Amino acid sequence: MNAILRGPLALASRSLLHHSRYMSTVVLHNKNLVLSQQQNQNNPRSRYSLQITRHMAGHNKWSKIKRKKAANDVARAREHTKVARAIEVASRSCQGDMADISLQSAVAAARAVQLPKERIEKAIERGANPNAKDELSVIRRYDGMIPGNNGKIAVIIETLTENRNRTAANVRHLVTKIGGELLPTGANDWLFEHVGVVYVSRNKYTDEEEENATREPVDEDELLECALDGGATDIDFGSDEDEGDDADNPIVIKCETIGLLTLVQSLKSGGFVSTQFEYHYLVRSEENKVPLNAEGSEKFEKFLDSMDEDMDVTTVYHNANFPDEVS
Repeated sequence: MNAILRGPLALASRSLLHHSRYMSTVVLHNKNLVLSQQQNQNNPRSRYSLQITRHMAGHNKWSKIKRKKAANDVARAREHTKVARAIEVASRSCQGDMADISLQSAVAAARAVQLPKERIEKAIERGANPNAKDELSVIRRYDGMIPGNNGKIAVIIETLTENRNRTAANVRHLVTKIGGELLPTGANDWLFEHVGVVYVSRNKYTDEEEENATREPVDEDELLECALDGGATDIDFGSDEDEGDDADNPIVIKCETIGLLTLVQSLKSGGFVSTQFEYHYLVRSEENKVPLNAEGSEKFEKFLDSMDEDMDVTTVYHNANFPDEVS
């Protein structure tokens, strides 16, 4: 159900996972989260109507939720500019109120790509300035189909722009250049679901004061109970053998879009650290993915790179399955 994406919101580079261990994914029976009490009150996992499913670590539907090309000075500068613009736009819509979920999400995304604290604060201040004369940037979405070696690849392209005509022309040019076509907005909704996603640190801090803080591993049962109370619909703890530091291998929690802020607040009250939280378009079913061979993968990678290079494009969601991601 995961959608691979590109853009400044990406947390970690794509990794190859070839492990034989199993991992847990928690799926709620009831989508509306009407949780039934069980008799065993001592085990947090048995207090709710849950199904614990097992799958191979290499097939983790969350492990490849994001993609990020190799870092270099030009790409980093472009990435920083994009996330700073996103903060400014979010700040303008709420007059710099940090209680706003959109602004919190934009700031979290900026921190994930290591945007300096000073630039974050300046972007919030610029956006909150009522006398700012800059043109207002708005989010625009474009749906399209890109040719692949085994069928058409559905894409949802999100942009942040103050010039709709320029952005529409650029996106159309990049899509048609590869032989694709733009569709009416919303045409690909049947392939994707719009959800809230929260990335949680695997370490819990025992002291709120940063200089005195000590880290200890997250207790999965405690996190599970806290997440369910906050409205989580799907939780992926990953695998014990997944490699990468805490930022590259977070615990991933999914929820309804309307419940994202509630979930983040619930996790915070439980002492868990949400490193990033945002809205995503995820592929509804594995059957809707389009497998690519080496040649098709290289061609589509070039398309994604061209999208990354456009300053107005923030994120590209798609249902392509790259060779190393095929089960």
